[in-house]
This record gives sequence, structure tokens and C-alpha cells, in this order.
Amino acid sequence: MTAAAVPAGLLPREAAISGAINAAINAAISAGFFFGVFGIGALVPIWGMGHFVFDFVPQSLAVTFFASFVPSLLAIKAAAAGKLAIPGQAPSIRALFLRSVARGLAGAFIGVTVWAALLWALGVQELDPVAALALKVLYGLLLGAAVTYIALQRLFAPVGMAK
Repeated sequence: MTAAAVPAGLLPREAAISGAINAAINAAISAGFFFGVFGIGALVPIWGMGHFVFDFVPQSLAVTFFASFVPSLLAIKAAAAGKLAIPGQAPSIRALFLRSVARGLAGAFIGVTVWAALLWALGVQELDPVAALALKVLYGLLLGAAVTYIALQRLFAPVGMAK
């Protein structure tokens, strides 16, 4: 299929598939890091360096960066092979990398701020490890899927719209 023959409905399908794959990968990575950092035995403290809320900084940064960079890079490669059509000029890998770093930094700030505000408002001081694991995995899954979908939508935005 040439770039000119790419059906208009392909992007939502591709973005959904890529988002689902990315969500599963981020959920698995979130679980792995949770076990490595917190284990599964004791209650998980919420506040302080290296504790539950603080851990949303590296988790949000990594998930947002990779959920933006990798699927966008794969889409650009598919476009170069004529499998997808990107409106206008595809961004360079450097621009894509810098855009993904910016998204990662924004994701880290927003992620930790939202979780800190929520847990503070609820007065949570500790979490059961299973509940904490479930929150981390669900967050990684949803964040990965959402960022992938948004990044691909922005990449394939019609010419003249902000990328």
C-alpha cells in the first residue's frame, strides 16, 4: 500500500492498537518496578523520598517519554516505507526525541502533582501493598495508552495544526 492509498480510518485503528500494546508494556514495567522498589510485604508509605508519591516522578517521566517517542518513531518509519501517510513533513528523530523529553517532563510534573493532591486530600499515609500495586499498574496502563494515542494524533494532525 502506498502512502497515497492509506485509508483515512487507519490512524485511529493504528493509534488504538499502538496504545493498547503500549498500555500493556507500561503496566508490566510498572509492576516490575513496583516489586523492585516496594516489594509486596509491608504497607507502602506515601510521603517522602523514594516512597509512593515520589515514585510517580520517574514512573510518569518514563511512561510519558516512551509512550510518546517509540510509537511516533515507528509511525515515522512506517511512513518512510509508504505504509502510512503523515501530513506535511515528518519531524526529525531529534525533534521527536526533544518533543518526547518535554512531554516526559510535563508528565512527571502533572503525574506527581495530581497524585500528591489526591492522596493528601484523602489523608492517606500508607497503602496496602496490593492496592498500591494495583494503582501503579493501572496508572501506567492508562497513562501509556493515553499518551500514545495523543502523540500519534498530534503526529498525524493535518498540516497547519500545531504539532
